[in-house]
Amino acid sequence: MLKSRKVRLIEPGGRSGRPFNPWLARWPLLGPITLASILHERGYDVAVYNENISGPLPENSQAYQDVCSADVVGISIMTPTAGRGYALADRIKRDSPGATVVFGGVHASFVPQEAILHGDVVVQGEGETVIEPIARGEITSGIIRARPLENLDAIPTLNHSLVRDFYRLRRWGGQANELPVMASRGCPYGCTYCSVTRMFGRKVRRQSPQKVYQDLLCYAERGYRRMFFYDDNLVSDRDWSRDLLGRIQPLSLRFYAQTRADFHWRNGDRSDLDRDLLTTMRRAGADVLCVGYETIEEAAATAWRKGYRGFSAKVPLRQCLMQDTEILHDSGFWIHGMFVLGPQHTQAHADGIVDFACQSGMESIQISILTPFPGTPLFEEMKEHLLFTQFPDDWDFYDGTHCVYDNSMLGVEGLSAELLRAHDRFYRRSAWSLRSLRRMLRDQQPLWAKLTRLWSNVHMVRTLMRQWKQETLRFVELAKARGLALPQRSGTGRLTRWQTA
Repeated sequence: MLKSRKVRLIEPGGRSGRPFNPWLARWPLLGPITLASILHERGYDVAVYNENISGPLPENSQAYQDVCSADVVGISIMTPTAGRGYALADRIKRDSPGATVVFGGVHASFVPQEAILHGDVVVQGEGETVIEPIARGEITSGIIRARPLENLDAIPTLNHSLVRDFYRLRRWGGQANELPVMASRGCPYGCTYCSVTRMFGRKVRRQSPQKVYQDLLCYAERGYRRMFFYDDNLVSDRDWSRDLLGRIQPLSLRFYAQTRADFHWRNGDRSDLDRDLLTTMRRAGADVLCVGYETIEEAAATAWRKGYRGFSAKVPLRQCLMQDTEILHDSGFWIHGMFVLGPQHTQAHADGIVDFACQSGMESIQISILTPFPGTPLFEEMKEHLLFTQFPDDWDFYDGTHCVYDNSMLGVEGLSAELLRAHDRFYRRSAWSLRSLRRMLRDQQPLWAKLTRLWSNVHMVRTLMRQWKQETLRFVELAKARGLALPQRSGTGRLTRWQTA
């Protein structure tokens, strides 16, 4: 082992003005933290720079000099941060020609020939199995396909403090934000727009419940009381979930979890409700569920291969999802609903999502524009319709908040505007409803912490909507300058005002 070898890992920041930047700063990617934890345990000099937390790297001369003095610089890129990652790599290679620049992450995995133009090494897939040969200097060039890590228990307890300025992820009064953790990889489903199964596979690999418990115990001892499980579906295996939840209940933690809307049904005809699982989740500390509804209409669910349990001609999907939401609310969960608007949708569809979310009492929502990411079947299906193809710069707009294709019923301008208007309508109408306020007041926190959390959330939403409007205006002006803001198809209501409802 060459303990003197110096490795610096980077998560590039998103373009200024991107609507979800506040959340990116709160919830960093786990890939760089995981790799850094592995190398740190093995004696390497390693650190992570996250531009979403610390700001632009080149503007901090001390940090930038530290990166340029490294033997290996790893840059993890998602599609909307690819351009920024390439710009950083080009500059680092110019200022530090002796460093080996390595690209990894989901975007580099699916577009390796693009990434290698800006670096020395590109890792396709999961980096845990190749990070040490790269750190030792045994791999210095080429595109490397890494084999998946079969035993996730081999991952050490994550050392989040290896991220420079990680202390900034503390709310007013010193209370920590949700600490990002992950216990499994992969997803058994095959939605056409999702890159998870293409990156991690449809066979779900899980850490043992005992390993997850030990990690959470360590995080709790470090002072973290709230977690965010990044797992795409934490409760896809009932036996594993019950074992894990039973172990962690004595820790008295609180956590976010991502789930399907119908995970509580044991069977396809929705006749066997697993109330025990819901009760066990709440007792173990699950209080916020990020639920992947995606759509409330059958046609879109079928087109996107988004399967749901039990809906039919006699029981429409919207009715099923309304029932699911009621069950989750009755079980005591705060629900963050995640939806998607596609090219086939109109203003009426967006209004339908908002009405559904408000009628069901949903506490918060996130609506995205259906986006064809590299590596997904959707990308291949929509290639001929893509308008923003000046890559790598145009990857900036492949983030779920911009319309990048020409086959939308609303057009580029209309769909972009409708996304903004739908969020504004929901948060004006329902975000701080009596249900939400009562739910927050029941939370087992000091009053000052509840008030701090309330004010922080209100401020974040207001800031987000203001920045989102500005970003949408800039995007539409760019599209018009390129001659890409095509008119809507006939039969849809044209949005003529750039003001929110």
